[in-house]
Amino acid sequence: MPILFVAAVDFELDVARTAWSDRPARFLCTGVGAEATVRALEAVLAGESFDRVVDLGVAGSYRGDFPLGTVVHVVSEQNGESPGILLRQPSPWPELGFLPAATGNTLQLLDDRYRRVTADVESMEGAAFFETCLRHGVPFAELRAVSNEVGERDHSHWDIPLALKRLQSALETFKNALQ
Repeated sequence: MPILFVAAVDFELDVARTAWSDRPARFLCTGVGAEATVRALEAVLAGESFDRVVDLGVAGSYRGDFPLGTVVHVVSEQNGESPGILLRQPSPWPELGFLPAATGNTLQLLDDRYRRVTADVESMEGAAFFETCLRHGVPFAELRAVSNEVGERDHSHWDIPLALKRLQSALETFKNALQ
């Protein structure tokens, strides 16, 4: 069975398409946000089987020691709008051991709540991805490359090209570890 790569937008998914061009894989662009992610992922997982599902994309960093370009393996997620429930990846993959493990926080709206978050990185889809994969019992992982600091809405301070370059490199390393 192939691996399924999931991302919110095509430019994030293009990284996986490039890195995995010589291997069997399926690529799912879900659209931005939790609702779009659940809807798209549910539709695919209801009709197909996969060895692994990997969510990938850019993220904001809550931590200074995860600077721009850092790629992390998110092993737990929480929904920032309704904190208290922590979703965990059942068993992290040894092939991703070269990446720092991180906690994720999913935020749809940026307001003052982000200042109270104890997570390492934020995304708009991570918790929805975790919840859907857990419900379907499929092995999954989330990889995020830091493109900005959380709270910074000035896109001139973001470095999406660097984040995508580093994410592609991490996917190449992951692919080689699977051989």
